[in-house]
Amino acid sequence: MIPPKGEASLTQIATLSHEARLEPHAATLKEEMVKMRPVPSRAAALGFLVLTAALAALGATTTPAKAALGVACPSPTTQVFAPWSDFAQYAYAPNGGFESGSTGWSLSGGAKVVAGNSPFYTHGMGERYSLSLPAGRSATSPPMCISLFSSKMRFFTVNQGSSSSRLKVQVIYRGGVGGLLSLVTKTLGLSDFGYITAGRAWQPSPPIGMLSGTLPLLTTSVQFRFVPADSSGAWVLDDVYLDPLMHW
Repeated sequence: MIPPKGEASLTQIATLSHEARLEPHAATLKEEMVKMRPVPSRAAALGFLVLTAALAALGATTTPAKAALGVACPSPTTQVFAPWSDFAQYAYAPNGGFESGSTGWSLSGGAKVVAGNSPFYTHGMGERYSLSLPAGRSATSPPMCISLFSSKMRFFTVNQGSSSSRLKVQVIYRGGVGGLLSLVTKTLGLSDFGYITAGRAWQPSPPIGMLSGTLPLLTTSVQFRFVPADSSGAWVLDDVYLDPLMHW
C-alpha cells in the first residue's frame, strides 16, 4: 500500500557530458553540469565584488538554518556514488527516498509516490518506494541545510518514456539573504539548473552543480525542483542526495 500523500532561468549554461558509469549492460546517461560563466566585463566584476562584500557583511549576522527552525540538517554523509567513480561525501535529503510517502515534498499535477525502489538500495535494503513524475508534473523537495561549500546534488532515476525526453532539475535557495541570489545570478548571467536524459534502466543522475560554494552566506537552506521538460518522458525518481563538502 502506498503511504499517504503528504528559473531564475538565466542566460547561459555550460554543459559537460559523459556516460554515467554503470553495470556493463546498463543504459548510458548524458551529463549536464551547471557551471559559472565568466563575468562579462570589468565593470560587472567590480559590481559583483561590491555586492558580495555587502552581502557578506550582512550574512555574517545570519546563522545557518537548523532543525529547530524547521529545516532538516541530515547527517552523516556517505560515499554513496563511489561505485560510479564519484568519491564525494553526500548527505541524504529529507525523505529523499519517499519511504514516508510525499511527506515534506510539494507535488503537482498528479506526481505521486509509487511502489518500486531503485535497485541500488543506497539508503537501505528494506526500502520500497519511489516518485512517479509524468509529463506536466513537478516535484519540489523539502528544505534542507546547506553549508558554505555545498557544491552539487545527485539522485537516482529511470525514464520509461522516450529516450529523447529531458528532465529539468532546479536548485532553489531559501532563507537568510538568499532572496538576493536571483538578482545576483541574473546580473552575472549564471544559472543553477540543468537538464538530464536517462534510459529505461535505473541509473545515477549526473551531478547538478550549485552556486553556493561561490556565493557563500547568501542562503540558509536549499530545495530541489524536478520538472519534465517535454511530454514524451515518464520519469521515476528515488534517493536524492546533496554533497555538502563538510559535515554539519
